[in-house]
Amino acid sequence: MRAAANDGRPTRGGRPPIHYLPPELRPRLAAWVGCHGNPDRCLVVGGWRSPVCARCAGMLAGYPLALGALLLLGIPGFERAAAGALLLVPAAVDGGRQMLTAYRSTSARRLSTGVLAGFGQFELLGGLTGGILRALHG
Repeated sequence: MRAAANDGRPTRGGRPPIHYLPPELRPRLAAWVGCHGNPDRCLVVGGWRSPVCARCAGMLAGYPLALGALLLLGIPGFERAAAGALLLVPAAVDGGRQMLTAYRSTSARRLSTGVLAGFGQFELLGGLTGGILRALHG
């Protein structure tokens, strides 16, 4: 895989690079959640730009939704862990396709795949934990 230019020039294929900002130069929230905070991938609402990218904003929104599912449906098991793993696939496909080709994802697509991924992460980790604890303690 070819490294992306870090000076704002498009890389081969016309793809814009993902700029790497060291944590001290990122917005505090972006650095805290591990987001690249690339301004051209951040949500803009009424002139205000989010400090995190659209996908990370979606993931942060997916976590409380998954917490609601936990409260409504109870402790997840291995079945919900598998469903959670499947919910990670759209974000991986969209992000991977964007990284490897000239494809440009939209903010709406990044946000929606981020929500699915956030929900999926919570379900995957919670399901694995719940399943292991059930197996150990009956």
